[in-house]
Amino acid sequence: MAKLDSKKIHADLLSKLVAYPVLHAMVSSNGPQHIEKQPPEQFLAYLSRAVAGQQLSVTAAKTIWHRVEAQSQQGGLDALLVDEHYDTLRSCGLSNAKVKTLLGINHALKEGIICPSVHQSDDAQFITEQLVQLWGVGQWTAEMALMFFFAHPDVWSDGDLALKRGLERMAEQQGVSADEILQSVTPYRTYFALHVWEVMDAELMKED
Repeated sequence: MAKLDSKKIHADLLSKLVAYPVLHAMVSSNGPQHIEKQPPEQFLAYLSRAVAGQQLSVTAAKTIWHRVEAQSQQGGLDALLVDEHYDTLRSCGLSNAKVKTLLGINHALKEGIICPSVHQSDDAQFITEQLVQLWGVGQWTAEMALMFFFAHPDVWSDGDLALKRGLERMAEQQGVSADEILQSVTPYRTYFALHVWEVMDAELMKED
């Protein structure tokens, strides 16, 4: 996948939303959004951290991951995520299920169960299928990886509660269906999702 031009995509997205003034104003106000494809050698760390932080507050997730990183300093993360270090990983604050998932991810990458060609592929379905075959890795985790690791420009996560709520609210404000909005912003649904998250986070801050 060629490096994406965030400014051009922003301009294209604005042009697609001319007929939807509420959405156009939101995207215009937020400004260009950025995603960047990460190198294959970072995949174990990215996916492991994503799993470790699931269903936790940001603070708790960071604390646990810092402990994991501290334990991996000597031999590296791939050497830590093996059966013999199960108790060490549990002592970092990871649940039994998350330890099992992390060990499975490491094994899958080492043994080629996750096809190395995912890093050259632009096929979102293929990448998703490679990831969700692993125990403990679900659709939402795969979609986040597509967005934030593989920098795929056209991903939407129906299972993300903030995106679901944000899209429903915006559709109501604009007087159209959610499906119509998603069709309108294709093939830049990832970028639109970033705008929705930004608005939802801002509203949460206001409530505090």
